[in-house]
Amino acid sequence: MTRRVLIGGVAAALAAGALVTAVARSADVGDEEGKFSAADLNTMFEQYGDTSGTWLGADRTASVALSGGRTLWLFSDTFLGRPGADGSRPRNSGLISNSAIVQEDGRLGRFHFGGRASAPTALVPAPTEGEFNWIGDAAVTGGRVQVLANSYRRSGAGPLDHKLTGTMLADFSEAGLVPGPVRELPVGDRISWGSEVMAEGGRFYVYGTEGAGAMKFAHVARTAGPDLGGAWEFWNGSGWSTSEGASARLLSGVGTNYGVRRVGDRYVLVTHENNLIFSADFVAYTADSPTGPFSGPHHLFRAPEVGAGHIVYDADVHLELSRKGRLLVSYNVNNLDEAVTYADAGVYRPRFVEVKWPPAGPARGPAVPEGLTAAADGAGTASLAWRPVGGEGISYRVYRRDVTAGQTHFVRLPDDVPGSNTTYRSDFLTNGHDYEFAVTAVTARGESTLSPAAGMRATVPPPDAPGTVEVQALSDGRVTVRWGEIPFVQLVKVFHRDLTEKQRKPAEAGTFPGVSATIGPLRHGHEYEITVVAVGGGGDSPPSRGVRVTPRVAPPAAPGQPSAETRADGSVHLEWPAVAPGLSYQVFTREAGTGDWGLPGLTTRPSFDTAPLRHGREYELAVAAVNSGGLGEKSPPVRIRAVVAVPTKAPTGLKVEVEPGTAELRWRSGGARWFQVFRRDLTAGEKEFVQDGINVEGTKAAIGNLTGGHEYEFAVAEVNEAGTGPRSEPHRIRMPSAAPTSISARSDGPGTVTVVWTEIRRGLTYRVQLRDATTGESWRTDPYPVTGSRYQTALLVGGHRYEFRLQLPDGTMSATATTTVR
Repeated sequence: MTRRVLIGGVAAALAAGALVTAVARSADVGDEEGKFSAADLNTMFEQYGDTSGTWLGADRTASVALSGGRTLWLFSDTFLGRPGADGSRPRNSGLISNSAIVQEDGRLGRFHFGGRASAPTALVPAPTEGEFNWIGDAAVTGGRVQVLANSYRRSGAGPLDHKLTGTMLADFSEAGLVPGPVRELPVGDRISWGSEVMAEGGRFYVYGTEGAGAMKFAHVARTAGPDLGGAWEFWNGSGWSTSEGASARLLSGVGTNYGVRRVGDRYVLVTHENNLIFSADFVAYTADSPTGPFSGPHHLFRAPEVGAGHIVYDADVHLELSRKGRLLVSYNVNNLDEAVTYADAGVYRPRFVEVKWPPAGPARGPAVPEGLTAAADGAGTASLAWRPVGGEGISYRVYRRDVTAGQTHFVRLPDDVPGSNTTYRSDFLTNGHDYEFAVTAVTARGESTLSPAAGMRATVPPPDAPGTVEVQALSDGRVTVRWGEIPFVQLVKVFHRDLTEKQRKPAEAGTFPGVSATIGPLRHGHEYEITVVAVGGGGDSPPSRGVRVTPRVAPPAAPGQPSAETRADGSVHLEWPAVAPGLSYQVFTREAGTGDWGLPGLTTRPSFDTAPLRHGREYELAVAAVNSGGLGEKSPPVRIRAVVAVPTKAPTGLKVEVEPGTAELRWRSGGARWFQVFRRDLTAGEKEFVQDGINVEGTKAAIGNLTGGHEYEFAVAEVNEAGTGPRSEPHRIRMPSAAPTSISARSDGPGTVTVVWTEIRRGLTYRVQLRDATTGESWRTDPYPVTGSRYQTALLVGGHRYEFRLQLPDGTMSATATTTVR
């Protein structure tokens, strides 16, 4: 698998929408209806990757038969874009963790992924930030496509450093692959379920892979019916259990993905040979039932790409596409030095091979070799010897089984032994492990059965420290590290230590095969020490002598012309072609005709949303890419006029709480910031709503100076620079009176009266009205306002009856109090 770069550079080739269509021309192929040769499919995918402008290459390569003769191809890590003129993969090629192509009428057509054309994402999204989904397998049931995907997170910096976190089930419509729900299945992180999904007997058998050290083991579960979302049972070695923890190993040496199909009366399991690290071989096992026991292996073919320094992995069987008498098998190709795969976009694409099936029955082979012995030697290898077999044209094959690691079947070692030689040295052993070896004799007529096994326990010292290490700083901050061939070592670890930062402990850049690796990018201008450690069966070597390097990173090139689109809130959505993976960007905005760009916005994606801009004003926006080498040149600016749309949605849920003289309003809105409050006094006969004061920020407002006892209606509306939106449904209330209660008057002395009352609303200012009821005087108002709950007056006519009342600011009158003056 490959991992994690940003998306960009393919928007022009992708149709808009969450599911995008791209059609590449390829020949109509297949000499049987609906069947395809390996050569046909190799050509088809090569042409599609070179010409579609979307799908540049991918791995996994699962196929699912759809209705109407269509085939759904499912992929894990998928590079996007088109190759360079020299056939290379451009450095700005996007990468998503899974995708799909629908094949129809002999052509690869519709390309599916998530997100938008300008910002593609995985078809099956990851459940958690920092995780990603790789495709397992899929099944069609009830017009739906159910896809199993395994969730992973990075566990280190190297290309092989990832850890399983769970298994997801995604649902799509079969007709158009319209995405439905994605949910996590109730299984753990020991087994990656979905290596294969096989329909059988009205249910699905789901195969999985358990990683245990360097070994991988097959498991199988089954569903209760034709639904991957239903209950699962797990094979425990003798029966079915509802506990995943009871799941038993079927056999060792499978890949993360492999194919299982019923062919005739046998179940055939095809896998990359994982009993050996980085093997070129693909093998088959057979059984009478989906749970085994599996016999084999049957050697199918050897992938030629390994001879060029690549790795091969993830076999699958495409039975529905296989021609008569053949199995159509796919596998994937990659290189753990990313510089190699960037140099040739064609490396990271599926390969197809046809193998004859069933294999020919056993021919009468030569005699079985006898007298096999196996012994550990001091160099960490096993020395084998046996007696020669008589006959012409004899050669020998050596088989090995790592008993300690739990290997279930003998694995064929890569090199045949010529007939004149009856000795063999087996290397790449693990210290302290028990091994069994067997030998066969081979002629043109066939192969003998295995000889009796010979056992030994490996004694493997740690490898020597790697010798000469060379480094080369690249212009983008990455560093290519090279070392010499190390005997009996297939993997090395590369470390870097930042001397500028006075880093004491080296950081691991990853684990790599071969004799070179490209690491980084590292920090611009910092001096690093690079060391290499060999990984052997006896442990890790001492580190190599440190080599110093100072990476230099040129500031990135200017992005291409951005595109801009106004949003309803006055903001602008900006998109631009990604310059290269791993960059961040600064987005500059200024009002057209001014010179100051102001402070930039920051993003790590090739898109950005500005803050709301001023309605009706014209702006210029430009983008510059940033890496550790600094800020690059700005893109050509794009000019756009900010347009704020008049609000279209009315606020909802208006509620009003009242107290004398005041109403408090609350409402709900879809995120608007400013509002207008409207009211009308029904008691006063008002017919139209009028705006109450200034605009209100937020979803609540307090309205004062309301008349007690009057009935009001209130409404609210969103407002912005473009205008006022529709009003909410009105809310009607009646204001309580704020008139004081318990008003009373008394005369405490000649010509004086004291009036007291109980305030309903504190803080009001009252005007006292009085009159001489004895003489029939009209009401008159005391010239001095009163606060509080007491009023006193003098110079009244003794023996006369006086009446008193209070007038509120809104004109409301209190009850009348009467007393006779002394």
